[in-house]
Order: sequence, then C-alpha cells, then structure tokens
Amino acid sequence: MKKSVYSVVLADDVISKIDRLAYMQNTNRSNMINQILAEYVSLTTPEKRISSIFDELAHHLYSGETFSELSPPTPSVMSLRTALSYKYNPTVKYTIELYREPEKEQGVIKVSTRTTNSGLLEKMLEFYNLWAGIEYEYGFTGKDTFENGVFRRPIIHRKSPAAGTGKCDASAAMLIADYIRVFDTAMKRYFGGGETAVKDILDEYESYINENSEII
Repeated sequence: MKKSVYSVVLADDVISKIDRLAYMQNTNRSNMINQILAEYVSLTTPEKRISSIFDELAHHLYSGETFSELSPPTPSVMSLRTALSYKYNPTVKYTIELYREPEKEQGVIKVSTRTTNSGLLEKMLEFYNLWAGIEYEYGFTGKDTFENGVFRRPIIHRKSPAAGTGKCDASAAMLIADYIRVFDTAMKRYFGGGETAVKDILDEYESYINENSEII
C-alpha cells in the first residue's frame, strides 16, 4: 500500500489521544492515524489484515491445551509456546511474523527453545533437517535456515501436491494453524523416539497434504 506525506492541522488534544493509542498498540503516530482513517472509510490496511489473522490464529490454536500465548501480539509478530517432553520439559517457542506487503513469501515461522543443552540442540537440528527434507521432497521451494538455535521457515502459500482431494478455501490463519499443528506433532513424535518415529512423521505429513488442497 503506497504512502505519501500530507500536511494536516489537528488539535493538540486529539494528538494526545492518538499518541496514547499508538503507545498502547506499539506503533507510531502516523501509522495510528492511518489505521483510524482507514477504518472510518472501511479500508483494510496491512496492519488490520495481520491483526485479523492473528485473532483467528489465536482462536484456532489456543482452544486446546497444546499451545498458549507467550506474549501479546505486536502489529506484525505473534508468539506462542508449547512444552516438549524431554529432559526438564523445555519450552518451545513459535514466532509467526507476517509481512505488511507480502510477495512470494507472506512471512516467516520461527521455532526456538531457550536452552544451552548441546544434546537438545543437536536433536532439534536432526529433526529440522529431517523435516526440511520431507518438505522439499513434496515440492516446498522456500529456504529454511537454522542459526543461533532458531529454525526459520518461510510462509509460502501453495497448492498441495494432493490438491483437489481435501478441504479448500481455507483462511490464512487456518493454513498457518494447520502447519504449526502438524510441525509440532511431528517434532514431538521425533523426541518421543521409537523405531517407527521417522515413518510416523512421514505419514503425518502425507496426511496433512492429503487433507488440505491449500498449504503453506
């Protein structure tokens, strides 16, 4: 959405209220005024779009016992957490960042755990490599990275390799929620161990692409 500089005269009391709202929503004065005016003329701004996605995402993911809010969402970032059944039950953090003006990539999902345990970090890397390999095998074209204990996976809307056999017309929030659920389930299966863990993870991913005609 293109932006330009305009000169307007506003009352000091109005600006005071605007600044307070901007502070509460972790944004700046110009962006706050833009959002208020856009809402008044029924125009959806990138910030409004992202906020709506986060609201729906929270509804989908926080309704059960698996995920909980880690911190209130900012205009472009939402963070949640879950527990991993491993030594000391470490917390796994999911951060969803959505871009204001997406192109090929709509955003990024980051996965991390606050630990210095080398054994845990090594096992996390093993799982990430396994997961990335499965996704690439099924046509994912994004580039994941693992640096400083953080796995970064781009959000790219695409058709499932099994398109046409599952549900379609899903919202952006539903697509993200479905992906986080299947990723989290696969990760916990991997840490649960067992001789069939890798096969179970592959089966889990195949079910995911078979049941959804659109995926990320």
